[in-house]
Amino acid sequence: MRYQRVTNEADLLEGLAQPGAVILCGGTDVIVKMRAGLLAPSILLDVTQIESLHSIRAIGEVLEIGAASLESDILRSPLVHQHVPLLAAALKQLGSVQIRNRGTLAGNIVNASPAADGAIPLLLYDAEVQLVGPAQTRWVRLDDFFTGPGKTVLASNEFIRTLRMPLGADGFQPFFHKVGKRNALTIAIASLGLLLRVQEGTIKDVRIAVGSVAPTPRRLPKIESQLTGRVLDDALVLEARDYIVGAIAPISDVRASADYRRNVIGDLFARALQSHVAKPR
Repeated sequence: MRYQRVTNEADLLEGLAQPGAVILCGGTDVIVKMRAGLLAPSILLDVTQIESLHSIRAIGEVLEIGAASLESDILRSPLVHQHVPLLAAALKQLGSVQIRNRGTLAGNIVNASPAADGAIPLLLYDAEVQLVGPAQTRWVRLDDFFTGPGKTVLASNEFIRTLRMPLGADGFQPFFHKVGKRNALTIAIASLGLLLRVQEGTIKDVRIAVGSVAPTPRRLPKIESQLTGRVLDDALVLEARDYIVGAIAPISDVRASADYRRNVIGDLFARALQSHVAKPR
């Protein structure tokens, strides 16, 4: 295996043209897979010095995050806290301080784990991913980026330059929670993200995303439509719990059973909604 540090996008594309080339940025997933024998690159392309991949900025009506921006840098960004606070809330629960000082949000997405914490808020904020290849640059909605566990539409000769999210998601109440086998540094057995806007007891807008209960992290647009415009009361909370339990198809594995995952997601969803039910005076 050969290691090469690249300092511009042209050299990165040239390196990716080589068979077996793999991008190295934070390395929090790549190195683990290499040590486990799951990945054997012929060449590691270190992209940490490419300036065009390091940025967190608001341009026009979108917030852009460069693919090599560290999770810790994203957490410290006032723009993130102002415009996409749920992203900051989720990243606080992603790994340890040491992991966040090395890992990148783009890397978390490329790894394509069904339990990817970073994917939940990105889905809720309608994120798009900019993919750069030798022949074209294309934008892909995150909903369409994942194709299965550990699989994406990213071609072997492409790299992610930028993640972007439209501004204008103000006024939502954010909720993110994940359940694991321990209180810290845990891989989610089940996770739920919610953006909720309630006015005078009525749900005006709601966005829902789940992790670890399907082959990929996913939005639940059907349930969003079923709840929008409804009065948020105790009866609707119970109804909504049934909606979400019926909408997911988790598997049983060494970490949890499918039934446990369904109940966890149902309880998390009910808890998030119940906290916004108007209390009688």
